[in-house]
Amino acid sequence: MFTLSRTTSRAPHLIAAASVMILALSAPGIAPSAYASGGKGFTYGLYGHDPSLGVDNVGIFGTGNPYTGDTNCRIKRPILCVNVDGSPRPNYNVSPGYEMYNGWVEGHYTTTVPTKGTALQSQAHADSLCAAAFGTGWRMAEFHDGAYINGMDSTHYGNSIGSQSPWQSGAPHGGHTAWGFGHVRNDTRYWVAINDQPGNCWNP
Repeated sequence: MFTLSRTTSRAPHLIAAASVMILALSAPGIAPSAYASGGKGFTYGLYGHDPSLGVDNVGIFGTGNPYTGDTNCRIKRPILCVNVDGSPRPNYNVSPGYEMYNGWVEGHYTTTVPTKGTALQSQAHADSLCAAAFGTGWRMAEFHDGAYINGMDSTHYGNSIGSQSPWQSGAPHGGHTAWGFGHVRNDTRYWVAINDQPGNCWNP
């Protein structure tokens, strides 16, 4: 069952840690430390599914580590794929101040069959696997996919009935977790890309 408090009411020390992570992920000069030949790759897990809106909240959840990866690249995991098709945001609730951690992907999520991380040669290659499985427009999900607007919540910056302001495309992007239409598996983690850190199975 979907539990909103897992996403929007985290303890202050966890939010603080997430804030440090978001800032650090933009910092240059961090040495690569993930290796495709037996190293670790970055994964997301499912925080929850809201059946009333038909949306999934996915993110680092637990063991995710974008710096060095968190899952052995020899292990098979589904690839989390996203189709950014411009869908306006349904009004899922977000606590004030946590918008950048609960961004909207403006589209849909799904997952591929389990795939070894060592088979992912690059982000472009992983993108092509999503497109081959689901069609044009699908690609591998990335850490920074979630767009956010300060003040978005259950009544603002969405398209649900009763929303007091509409979703605005072109919003800035955050990280850590994101929301999208879908109903992905809750029994496994998924390979996800990170475009400014070395936590991918294809990093040298």
